[in-house]
Amino acid sequence: IGNTTFINTENFTGRKSQITGFGKVDLTYDITKNKTFEYTGKLNKTNKKNRSDLYFNNDSLNERLKTNNQLFDQKLVFTNKFKENKVFLISGRYINEKTPQNYSVNQFIFNDLFSQNANNTKQYSQNSMQFTGIEAHLLDKKRNGDLLELKISNQLRTDNLKTNFELLENQNNLAFPNGYQNDLTYTTNDLSLSVKYRFKLNKFTLLTQSDFHQLFNQFENFNIKSNQNSFFILPKIGLDWVINNKNKITTSYLYNTTNASVLDLYPGYVQTGYRSFTKGFEEFNQLNSSNASLNYNYGNWGDKFFVNTFIVYSKNYNFFSTNSTIAQNYSLIDKIIIKDRESLMMFSNFDYYFKSIKTNFKANFGVTKINFKNIVNNSTLREIKNLKNTYEFELRSGFRSFFNYHIGTKWDFNQVKNTIVNSYTNNVSFLDLSFMFSDKFNIQLQSERYYFSNLSKNYNKYYFLDLETCYVIKENKLTFFLSGNNLFNTKTLRDYSISDIEISQTEYKLMPRYILLKMEYRF
Repeated sequence: IGNTTFINTENFTGRKSQITGFGKVDLTYDITKNKTFEYTGKLNKTNKKNRSDLYFNNDSLNERLKTNNQLFDQKLVFTNKFKENKVFLISGRYINEKTPQNYSVNQFIFNDLFSQNANNTKQYSQNSMQFTGIEAHLLDKKRNGDLLELKISNQLRTDNLKTNFELLENQNNLAFPNGYQNDLTYTTNDLSLSVKYRFKLNKFTLLTQSDFHQLFNQFENFNIKSNQNSFFILPKIGLDWVINNKNKITTSYLYNTTNASVLDLYPGYVQTGYRSFTKGFEEFNQLNSSNASLNYNYGNWGDKFFVNTFIVYSKNYNFFSTNSTIAQNYSLIDKIIIKDRESLMMFSNFDYYFKSIKTNFKANFGVTKINFKNIVNNSTLREIKNLKNTYEFELRSGFRSFFNYHIGTKWDFNQVKNTIVNSYTNNVSFLDLSFMFSDKFNIQLQSERYYFSNLSKNYNKYYFLDLETCYVIKENKLTFFLSGNNLFNTKTLRDYSISDIEISQTEYKLMPRYILLKMEYRF
């Protein structure tokens, strides 16, 4: 980025423990032949403890993170089929979730950000959410096949986000820095009406839909309140054309408006890693976009030859991007709103069954292009162009003998272009073999090869082999398994990635070769 260049080296060892208690109740009551009542209740409580020993540019850092999650989720649904072709549904839902976190780092690397003579930092965060929603839904199917759907709903959501970031000398508090604290409540009430009509016209099906939304937003941070009322309409139109029993074309267009969430709006920086801070946009916003798609199908699932192709084009008229300050020991990331982002995605898959060799051939091709803009280190707006191409081929046998195989390869080409161009190509290939010697004894072999083009020759290829055998002593009663993993004893795996601001090489330590004997007994 301009003249700013540096290399960071991390050596990370992490441990985590988690205890989860989860309960769920499903109740269905058929009041009459045409009336049904359903209830679903969920309760979840999770305690997590994460710790890490991190060497950052040869400095030793210890991270500690404690997280508690509590979830209470209740849903009621009443269904009434009051006529042969008419159904009325009404549902209600209530969710209460709390996720407090305590995060600490035993070293202080932010001398360029803060003047205090601290030697460690802590952050406490409390994120809680309450949701209450009710929805009424009417479906009316006409004699000619047309379908009318009406839906009215009201959703009330309240998010509370409180964060306290503090600088410490040993255990003594030195400061709660200004701009690094949050105490906000964000409430959004969405009253909506949806009208959808599906016209059946011989080989054509026309879908028209309009969603009407009235939003009531309220934002309160450290007792300073602001309000916003917003009304918008979301139109959608789609057309299905069944040319014949083999050919089908589907198209659609959607104009969408998305209300900003609490994670888009918080005004104070929140620590999201040992060297990174992020903050939101601080103002109400609804982001507008449109989406057009075209899909073509030839054949049907299970046919000897099947083709599926789709194209999706998206246009964001305004979108959340970032204004980042990136230095070697820290990064500050502010959300900003920028106009005009485009993406184009094309994907095709082909399936063909070779009857003579009893093998199915599959090929997938994909292209994704994304253009967006951001700001880094007080630069002007930087235009970023991302390109990803995917090619995938597979052969899978369907022999009626004891032996079958599955072989394939996938190539990914990635390119990021701004003031400079970076690109790389990755490949993964596999060969799976299956031996069904009898109903009681079988062997499965799975092998993989990974290739990373931008790594050095000594580290750009990796091979893996797994094996599992199964022997049934007594059917549905007693079974023995013998499995071997990482039989080539590959000890590390490196990968490579790029973005508009960095090139990253990561090395993972892998579990060594091991063999496991398992027994399954059913009673």
